[in-house]
Amino acid sequence: MKNITTVILAAGRSTRFISSKSKLTHDLAGLPIVSHVYNTAKKISGKNVVVVCNKNNHAELNSILNGCKLVIQKSQKGTADAIEAARTHIKTENFIILFGDVPLVTDSSLKKLIRNFKKNNKGSMILFKTSNPYGYGRVVLEKNKVVKVVEEIHTTKSQKLIELCNSGIMLVNKFIFFKNLKLIKFSKIKKEKYLTDLFEIYFKKNIPFSFSISQEDEMIGINNLFEFNKVDYLFQKRLINNFIMRGVLIRRPQSCYFSYDTKIEKKVVIEPNVNIRKNVIIKSGTIIKNFSDLEGVVVKENCSIGPHARIRPNSKIEKNCKIGNYVEVKNSIIGNNTSISHLSYVGDSKVGNDVNIGAGCITCNYDGIKKNKTYIGNKSFIGSNSSLIAPVKIGNNVKIGAGSVINKDIPNNKLAIRRSKLKIY
Repeated sequence: MKNITTVILAAGRSTRFISSKSKLTHDLAGLPIVSHVYNTAKKISGKNVVVVCNKNNHAELNSILNGCKLVIQKSQKGTADAIEAARTHIKTENFIILFGDVPLVTDSSLKKLIRNFKKNNKGSMILFKTSNPYGYGRVVLEKNKVVKVVEEIHTTKSQKLIELCNSGIMLVNKFIFFKNLKLIKFSKIKKEKYLTDLFEIYFKKNIPFSFSISQEDEMIGINNLFEFNKVDYLFQKRLINNFIMRGVLIRRPQSCYFSYDTKIEKKVVIEPNVNIRKNVIIKSGTIIKNFSDLEGVVVKENCSIGPHARIRPNSKIEKNCKIGNYVEVKNSIIGNNTSISHLSYVGDSKVGNDVNIGAGCITCNYDGIKKNKTYIGNKSFIGSNSSLIAPVKIGNNVKIGAGSVINKDIPNNKLAIRRSKLKIY
């Protein structure tokens, strides 16, 4: 089915989520919660995505959701009122309703919903089955059609036993939907209009909703920090399972953390307690040893990283390199077959092939005003505890004596030593 708008409801006040910012902008594996929903919506609707927000989170959402239409719900009068706010911006015949705090829903579940919708072209919803339905709206069925959704507070003793629950996600025909939306009455308790009342209205008019069933894990909403941690765990589990299926060995996976955009090739080994942040690519045959932290780096084939290594953004580690324990690399290119085995800092540098950098070496890249570059040529040897004061160029096949402070360029094939005279008193 073509030309489906997706409306994302994101106007809630997040009162149960204790934070200094909107819960929708909280980082979930390197991406704001609402961005996960938005990216899934784009797979279905392309540019036809409308986000309903409130005046307090509008600026935050506008800064992270590029290319989407933001509509402000002027007063919080329930989910039905939120959809009404988006009405004039829905240009297609049919539209999907998603929720900004339900980030695990997949495009495959939405495609399944679309296939189900084709059977009646009026209304279809996603349900899920759970052994612990407490707190969810129970779905009452008759002849495989939705009669109504009963919220927890209104359930009878028999309805509490129903395991089929409402996700809130639905696909509807725009004309039929808005014709019946106006029939929803305000709740006596909160003076709000709820979308869940719509299902009974449809049923009584003999245009009942059909449904598809998806996994419970996809439908978990985030209302508080406990639920955030649960969703975070499930998202990590999804990422890890995908890596393992592709041939990545992850030792003690529950101790590792990955970003939504992490790319790891087969035959990579990830040891325990590894943290991989955004924009990381790891090529085949590499091992990332325990307690290492990577961000914004491409690690080429057959490298050894760590343990306790930190690689910061805009770095590239070429093939067959060793970045050892307590080594930090930042904004640098490390050439093929180079070894930085331990206790060193390499920043804003370009290091050639077959270089050895000894223990305790640092590139002194910051002069108090700007960051300066260090260049180290092929097959050079930097002795332990040396300081390279940038800007500086070390040629090919250069040897730097241990403990040297280098603040001048060193030509190819030279030995450089700078030490104060030893005095014993």
